[in-house]
Order: sequence, then C-alpha cells, then structure tokens
Amino acid sequence: MDIILASYTDPLEAQIALGRLQAEGIDARLDDAHSVLANWEWRLAIGGAKLRVPEAQAARAREVLAAIEAGAFALDDIADDDGAPLRAPDRESLSGRVAWLVLMLFNIPLPWRRRRDDSAVREL
Repeated sequence: MDIILASYTDPLEAQIALGRLQAEGIDARLDDAHSVLANWEWRLAIGGAKLRVPEAQAARAREVLAAIEAGAFALDDIADDDGAPLRAPDRESLSGRVAWLVLMLFNIPLPWRRRRDDSAVREL
C-alpha cells in the first residue's frame, strides 16, 4: 500500500524529489503532477502534486527528503580542469536583446499614424 509522503505546490520541486527518490532505489510516484502543471490556479485546491511511496520504503524516503532539505545533494562550486571556477552561461544574447528592442518599438505609437482631423475633411 502506498502512502502520501509529501505534497508540493511547485511541480518542479516535486519532480526533483521524485527523481532523487528513484535514484536511491525507492519506488516513488507522483500523483496530480499534470493537473498542477495544466491548472496552476487549482494547485492549492487539489492539494498539490502528491509524492507517494510504498509503506515499507517510507522511512528511507523520509531520510532522503530530509537530506534534500538539508542541502546534502547541492552542487558545490564546479571548476574546470585548470581549477578555474566555471561560470553559468550568459542567458542574455544579442539576438534576445534585439528581439526585446523590436518588441518595445512595436508598442510605441508612431507619429505618422495619427488620426486625421475630421474638421479638415468636412470643409472640402
């Protein structure tokens, strides 16, 4: 029989916990994860994504979840072969900046697209 070990309102956090439990050899499953992703406004109403494990493996699963919360699986600073710390890639690229600029320019009202003065048309 499976028991609900934890409930997560963040589906990504639930997937990380599920993956860690499965990596430890625990037969875990995640219920309502797709509902939580598809209907984010329902997350609290349905109780979030529920992490279920067999009752026999619950004690070990609780230990693993406690280790996750304590940061036991966090990555330390990673260095390359020369010992220099690796930097995360810059997510801002030139094409991304240009796309943002074009988007902002299209939202600006252009001066030559003003509405015609109706009084000038009536005089003709």
